[in-house]
Amino acid sequence: MNKTLLTLALLFAAPAALATAPSSSYVLVQDTSTESTDGTAEQAGEAVDNAAAATGEAVDDAAAATGEAVDSAANNLTGADEAIDPNGDGVVDANNNGRADTREIPWGLAGLLGLFGLMGRNRPATVTTTDRR
Repeated sequence: MNKTLLTLALLFAAPAALATAPSSSYVLVQDTSTESTDGTAEQAGEAVDNAAAATGEAVDDAAAATGEAVDSAANNLTGADEAIDPNGDGVVDANNNGRADTREIPWGLAGLLGLFGLMGRNRPATVTTTDRR
């Protein structure tokens, strides 16, 4: 059944595909003379080269200015390294309380352990029964 449907679909689609296909009567002819375009490629190439050089210089200038700004900003910070890393062990103090985060209780981990503990609890449901006498 599937092959029959596929065959019918292809048969009905073929005339539409042939009707929209380009005609073979159009032939592209290229002129062998290059007099009208001589020098155009060279001019375009030079323009591209000049634009690339200008872009490269602008990028270099921007990178140098950015580097100078970062260096001056880093030199202007006084005491910032003590505020970020209070005991100098390379651990950042995220909550800014003066103690490195490795010295504090990992509350996120404690919370996850508590949730897993609640998941494992056995809480039997109350069963109500009636006494038939």
